[in-house]
Amino acid sequence: MQAKPNMDSKQERFINGVDIGAFRESVKTIAENPDAKYAPKFSRTQWLGGFKFKSFVRNHTFIVDEPAHLAGKDEAPNSMEYVLGAYGACLANGFVLNASKEGIAIRNLEVALDAKQNNVFTFFGIAQDGHSGFSGIRAKLFVQADADEETLRRIWDTTVKTSPVGLSAARLGGCLSGSASNY
Repeated sequence: MQAKPNMDSKQERFINGVDIGAFRESVKTIAENPDAKYAPKFSRTQWLGGFKFKSFVRNHTFIVDEPAHLAGKDEAPNSMEYVLGAYGACLANGFVLNASKEGIAIRNLEVALDAKQNNVFTFFGIAQDGHSGFSGIRAKLFVQADADEETLRRIWDTTVKTSPVGLSAARLGGCLSGSASNY
């Protein structure tokens, strides 16, 4: 394990733009409520016409659209692109968190992902074999940090193994349910 760099108290509290002291206090407070481990999330999506939608999450909104070759307006990423971007952001966030907890300063970080869908034709209703989800996602970390390669690989491995988005994507098979209402 890499030794924590010698830092003054202000540097020790903030690393990689993260207030580690505040983060640890937040986690401590949250952990006092056993039900907080479920971290419930809520979202609502509104149809805007065509293949364009507006999704609401907490106090944020984002637009979802299909590319022009699929009769969309291509004004925003489509749902699968958001999933891929969310996974990349989750991995980057997790790496920054895990490195920061160990006192490792990061100078530059990027996560590159690529994926293929198993058979998008099932979603279009023109095929029965396979599924329309990702058949696999490859993620590669590019990082410049104050740590040796072995430490960075260990942090990356931990990050991938604990990614909430990655684990959600891997486990969704039997967890999905849906209902419809006419309002």
